[in-house]
Amino acid sequence: MKRIEKPESLKVAARGEIKKLLITGQWERGVLYSANTFADRLGVSRTPVREALLELSAEGYLVAQDGKGFRIKELSEKEVRDFFETRRMIELYVIERVAAHLTIAETDELRTHQQRMRASFTIDDKVAFLDADKAFHLHLIHCHQNRHLTSVMNNIRDLISILGHEAIICEGRSERVLAEHQAVIDAIERRDAAQAVAAMRAHLEITENFLVAQIRSFVGE
Repeated sequence: MKRIEKPESLKVAARGEIKKLLITGQWERGVLYSANTFADRLGVSRTPVREALLELSAEGYLVAQDGKGFRIKELSEKEVRDFFETRRMIELYVIERVAAHLTIAETDELRTHQQRMRASFTIDDKVAFLDADKAFHLHLIHCHQNRHLTSVMNNIRDLISILGHEAIICEGRSERVLAEHQAVIDAIERRDAAQAVAAMRAHLEITENFLVAQIRSFVGE
């Protein structure tokens, strides 16, 4: 973990580093972490670290355990369903409006994110794979030029990424994600908005059901 040196705000810096660990899958599910653990690793005092952890708890990333520490919040099936309901409302709305109008440069950037995903898959870099996957989806939102939708999507993607790292470990899922993304790109290249919407809808529904299946398997552990 990178050591924080002379930040403008220790709490903000600590929050950024701790959240990075969360969304890149470096916290273990079910493990209790103390504020002192992160204070020592970041080289700062306990107070700003605890404030950062409390903020992340309020935002739904962590759960405080009776003053003993913090653990990753377990997402319920209902929460995942709610996330994907929101994603469909945003992403299907956006892709319907931008699919037939993306510039060459905007389409090329979408291909670049897909290529990054393929390269990450080849070397089994799950963090880079999910980062490129997030960039793929957010790029379409950026093209719609609505910063409020971008903000909502960023938050949803960060929260769901906690499950995402465990999900893509499952055999075959990464390859399917790549194929589902390619179907979206193919429709956009044909400027077929209806097919782009259908491809994105299928991708989101498959991903939702896959993550719900993961939650059910956790419950059965």
